[in-house]
Amino acid sequence: MFRQQIRRFSKASFLAGAAVASAYVTYEVAFPKTQLLNENEKYVNKFPSFKTTVENMPSREEMLKKLGPEIKKEDKDKVFSAEDVPEKSFDLVIIGGGASGAGSAVDASLRGLNVLVVEKEDFAAGTSSKSTKMAHGGVRYLEKAIFQLSKAQLDLVIEALAERASMLENAPHLATILPIAIPIYKWWQLPYMYSGCLMYDLFAGRQALRYSYIQSRAATLATQPQLDSEGLKASLVYHDGSFNDARFNTALALTAIKQGATVLNYTEVEQLLKNSENKVKGVRVRDRETGKEYLVKAEAVLNCTGPYSDRLLDMDHDPKGVSPAKALDTPRMVVPSGGVHIVLPEYYCSKDVGLLDASTSDGRVMFFLPWQGRVLAGTTDVALKSVPEHPVASEDEIEEILKELQHYVTFEVKRDDVLSAWCGVRPLVKDPRKAPKNGATQELVRNHLVHTSDTGLVTLSGGKWTTYREMSQDAVDEVLKVHPELKDPTKNVNHVEIKPCQTQHHKLVGAEDFDTSLAARLAQAYKVPSDLAAHLASNYGDRAPVILEIYKKDRANRLPVALAAADELAQLPTYEEFEFPFTVAELKYSVHNEYARHPLDFLARRSRLAFLDARAAQKAVKGVVKVMGDELNWDDEKRSQLEKETTQYIEHMGLTANKTSFLENEV
Repeated sequence: MFRQQIRRFSKASFLAGAAVASAYVTYEVAFPKTQLLNENEKYVNKFPSFKTTVENMPSREEMLKKLGPEIKKEDKDKVFSAEDVPEKSFDLVIIGGGASGAGSAVDASLRGLNVLVVEKEDFAAGTSSKSTKMAHGGVRYLEKAIFQLSKAQLDLVIEALAERASMLENAPHLATILPIAIPIYKWWQLPYMYSGCLMYDLFAGRQALRYSYIQSRAATLATQPQLDSEGLKASLVYHDGSFNDARFNTALALTAIKQGATVLNYTEVEQLLKNSENKVKGVRVRDRETGKEYLVKAEAVLNCTGPYSDRLLDMDHDPKGVSPAKALDTPRMVVPSGGVHIVLPEYYCSKDVGLLDASTSDGRVMFFLPWQGRVLAGTTDVALKSVPEHPVASEDEIEEILKELQHYVTFEVKRDDVLSAWCGVRPLVKDPRKAPKNGATQELVRNHLVHTSDTGLVTLSGGKWTTYREMSQDAVDEVLKVHPELKDPTKNVNHVEIKPCQTQHHKLVGAEDFDTSLAARLAQAYKVPSDLAAHLASNYGDRAPVILEIYKKDRANRLPVALAAADELAQLPTYEEFEFPFTVAELKYSVHNEYARHPLDFLARRSRLAFLDARAAQKAVKGVVKVMGDELNWDDEKRSQLEKETTQYIEHMGLTANKTSFLENEV
């Protein structure tokens, strides 16, 4: 009886609940909540309006006026001293506009120092644009740390993992997380490598990107269909950062300028100015565009010239601070090493997952990474006797990379598939204070080195891209230690209290209002193709709308740069008909807002076209020269000269065989 009552009660409860649910659903359908909302509350846009103008940034000409007195023509042959300059213009002069120089400028200017950066070529014209484009802790260093029981190697990994997190945080439009697969062809490799990757994740701590995992053979081939399946057992996937090095460097330079620094490209140091006590207190510089020379007095000078650090140290050793006719017989700081990379079509690797060859035929590691819609492969490692002015990828080095790649892919690897190739010089360093006069080999410093000479010149060299921020912090700390008067508000140029380092969480230009939905919002708002919107969002961040404002103003601005020199613009298609999303609008933006002064500045470093496809870059040279010439008022002679220079440079980016050596103009 009791059970029957329970059943009746349960049935009644079920029917009542069903009735209530049906009534609720009917009400929701008949009277949806959106009808109860005010019309203005529908589809609320959570994002702020686009920034369609750039904050007031000084022109290059305006920044040149901040330098010290201009040297008169009749005094060009004179050797000057610091006493010849009456007033101090800057607290700190930084020589070199690569990753370490621009990074140090951001650090020093955020602390309150008045900073000048001089770079003889363009920002990232050297090593800083020729990296593997990875923000990483270094799995190779971790392996060495374990097998050699080296705490120093382990510290390198832990520090780099922390700096990797800062790069991803401070420039999320330029640095992203990249999964990297390690193919496993022998079962014993799996536990060995998996344990290593788990340790890599462990040492990253709270800053671990994503945890490593094992993929089955089938899953591996699904994500990497180009892989040779014969003997493949599985793959191991770990995560690191990928970034656009030259654009990151440009963002650093722009961030420093935004903070009040004076940052000049194509400005070369001719002399270190010394006082009567043989202390470096400024520089003599030459504007390579006009030939004008200036005397700049400063409290401190920081040498951030990377592989070329020894040239500045030679000037420093000279009593008058001039460059000697030949290299001095003094301890060398830089031990140069050349590394070649190549770029291949997208079908050589998954577009979302990179590939790591953990042990090449000569015991190195080699990466095959998706980058900007192509595949970046490298790198080689060759010791150099001297530092080349313009390193070039040799045919032998290119073939070495292709040979390693052939071990992994099923189809034939072809030399004709190489779209671009380049060589960068790694500035491995040794401490000159510990180098004996007999020239015996010293142990190399595997991270970076901050060295202060007797003259007060501070030199920062070595390290790698991932740790640029920490390197810069150490360098500026040393500057303030060696020159304590800079901390005195009555003695520094800005008359301010100097702050501690501020860079760990400081957003770079382009990152302030960046959001991962930016590309979609740009495509919707400006009615442009999704790949163009994605390109601008991932390279310019929240400044992308400024370019699209230029883009929509004139049909000529919507042309690909390759067609900018054509006569009949009205008969030509716009960007949508071409593969690369590099338009005249982007070029004009680079000229007026990113200090592009040479065709290579845009083709190689602002747009990266020369690194992605050298042949396509060659076709764009005429168009780029025309637009830049019109914007910067170049005469016909200069246009012709720069067109020739640019074409010759790009010819050596993997297009012409150079079988003898990858060094040009060794110095």
